[in-house]
Amino acid sequence: MIRVLFASIAALALLASCGGGGGGSAATAVTAASAEGLWVGKASTGYDVNALVLENGEVWGLYSSGTTIYGALTGSLATTGNSISGSGSDFNILSRTVTNATFTGSANTKNSISITASTGAAFSGAYSNLYDQAPASFATLAGTFVGSGVTGNAPVQSTSVTVSSGGVISAGSVALGCTAAGQVTARPSGKNVYNITLKFTGASCALGNGVTVTGVAAYNTTTRQLVAMGLNPAKTDGFIYTGNK
Repeated sequence: MIRVLFASIAALALLASCGGGGGGSAATAVTAASAEGLWVGKASTGYDVNALVLENGEVWGLYSSGTTIYGALTGSLATTGNSISGSGSDFNILSRTVTNATFTGSANTKNSISITASTGAAFSGAYSNLYDQAPASFATLAGTFVGSGVTGNAPVQSTSVTVSSGGVISAGSVALGCTAAGQVTARPSGKNVYNITLKFTGASCALGNGVTVTGVAAYNTTTRQLVAMGLNPAKTDGFIYTGNK
């Protein structure tokens, strides 16, 4: 599942910045570390964490044990030098709860990241170069995926998702009372990450009839696996989907 996609995937992001310092009559430029990328590691809670740090400061992540996903992480962060600070939410699938927290830590560009949340949980991760695979493209992604999805308030459900050569997404079943349609677009960063928008239609939709969610997706060309995450406008619930061609 998720660990197969992002080396065992992932989510967090930052805004890189520069500062200056001087000694005598000369000034030396200091470049801030970048937390952008895929980070894979362990949390102090015992879970495997896969975090995706986008170039604009968005945070998207998953935590799992074995092949079972237990929760999702979203938020945003920024850096000062090598230091990280930010805030986010933990969507625990097992307990059906959402916990908000702030966090601090440090990053070493394309090497390592370390974060401690205000809840006391900590995470240390190593950089995964899967983030730097061939840029996202419809030609690569197009096809039908068979897999399963889960939301914060509904159990795992099997479903297929089709992505057209133009990036149009369709999923679900009219017979089962819920369909989803939307669009996937390549992010401007040129990395192996997509933006997604999906609108759910039907009385049986776990996130509600007419609700539109936005999020991110990544596709591993080696394992042929798609992983997607999205949040509703209120950021109180969302979905996780994993599927293979």
